[in-house]
Amino acid sequence: MAKLQPELNEFFSETDRLLHLMSSTAEIDGVHRKVIAEIVHLRLSILLENNLKRIFSKICCGALYLDGSVPNLIVSHRSMVQAEAAMKTLNRARNHRPKWNDSPNIRQSLEHLIHPNDHCITSVRNFGSHLTDMRFIRNHIAHRNDGTRDNYKKLIRRYYGASVPGISCGTLLLSPRVSVPPLIEVHIRTSRTLIKDLTKA
Repeated sequence: MAKLQPELNEFFSETDRLLHLMSSTAEIDGVHRKVIAEIVHLRLSILLENNLKRIFSKICCGALYLDGSVPNLIVSHRSMVQAEAAMKTLNRARNHRPKWNDSPNIRQSLEHLIHPNDHCITSVRNFGSHLTDMRFIRNHIAHRNDGTRDNYKKLIRRYYGASVPGISCGTLLLSPRVSVPPLIEVHIRTSRTLIKDLTKA
């Protein structure tokens, strides 16, 4: 039977490295530290998306939560490959594309596989705003186009209380005006809490 412990262990090990990296840059020049913060955020986003995909795929195969409880499945699958295919096609007129950094999309991906009242669905719903913030920053770091800029401006208005121009992603992630500890650390630790809650660790 598939187990969720490897994903929890891997995620905490990798994010320990990210936390250590950020703490080791405290004395580095601000411009370079902002670039490092953006790279760390991209790495965190990839780790989170990949682990969410694997965790949900394993749950769809009947993996127990880490407290020993059983997920409430609508239909169980024999392999992660089958589960991932079902997320896209089961009971759908058109193929669905799972996006593992978008809470509503994740829930839609699982609507025919896991009962809507199951713990994992509630968990990903509760962390929806965190996933949205992560996605807006990640996309703007990676693409920096008009679409990503519009969403990024929403975060700037929320964190700064106004449409402040010239705020880079690195500045947002490190500014004490936005958060103490810095937002990059908050995102790492909140992502760890998400994975821990999701797996009932």
